[in-house]
Amino acid sequence: MEAQFRTLLLSCLEQSSRGQWGLFGQNDGSEAAKYLASDEAEQVKEIALNIIALREEFGEPNPLVSRLHYYCSLRGANVPGEPKLARAFLQEIQRGDFDHHEPHIEEFARLRL
Repeated sequence: MEAQFRTLLLSCLEQSSRGQWGLFGQNDGSEAAKYLASDEAEQVKEIALNIIALREEFGEPNPLVSRLHYYCSLRGANVPGEPKLARAFLQEIQRGDFDHHEPHIEEFARLRL
């Protein structure tokens, strides 16, 4: 399940980095949400929830799932859009640097450029 999650997540992040919205839910609850919905993004979120439920039994979270949850929780006027967040997440995955909880302030500044 985790291998499927990673593969699907990478695909969704690639699509999101090219302008597809919906993975991080920044527009959930708005009228636009129904037009921005992605079946693949919903599947990734569903698999993530299943992984969380299974791993809770052992007390070991999946760092990649935790990081997705973090990105999905970002809200506010100063948060970069989903394409920029997706690019940042992809870079973290490529570096193997997705297991810390908060990006540094410098990372947000760079995302807004």
